Amino acid sequence: MTINVLTLFPEMFDALRHSVTGRAFDGEIVNFRAVNIRDYSKDKHFKCDDYPYGGGAGMVMTPQPIFDAVQAVDSEHSCRRIYLSPKGETLTAAKAKELSACGDLLFLCGHYEVVDQRAIDLCVDEELSVGDYVLTGGELAAMVTIDALMRFVPGVLGSEQS
Repeated sequence: MTINVLTLFPEMFDALRHSVTGRAFDGEIVNFRAVNIRDYSKDKHFKCDDYPYGGGAGMVMTPQPIFDAVQAVDSEHSCRRIYLSPKGETLTAAKAKELSACGDLLFLCGHYEVVDQRAIDLCVDEELSVGDYVLTGGELAAMVTIDALMRFVPGVLGSEQS
């Protein structure tokens, strides 16, 4: 299993390198990669945000760097692609177990007000929420989801009863 996370803040995922998840990564049970979406921006300042088309409050994550990052990481669309969003299906233990059996995963972590809908429509298989509240970005939601699903990956915990 490989878990890919597309984010503007890959350093946040260093926290997963500890405890049970860290042992799974070190033991090569699960491959983990945090990818910086900014690396795929064609803007000379590596911008990934813009004002919403038609006006409105806040900023929108632009689609171009997301498209290019997804293509670089999963050009064959072999991963199940998940966008962490308060509008998505709520994460449950059953959902975490389902995801643990999916094979390769790609999580898109949004930031700012919203991700441009074109990126969601073209790059995402499903939206997932960790609860009925809004976070500043998808990174914490992705970490919660990864931690929850890792418990169901064979060999991650010392005992299947755990």
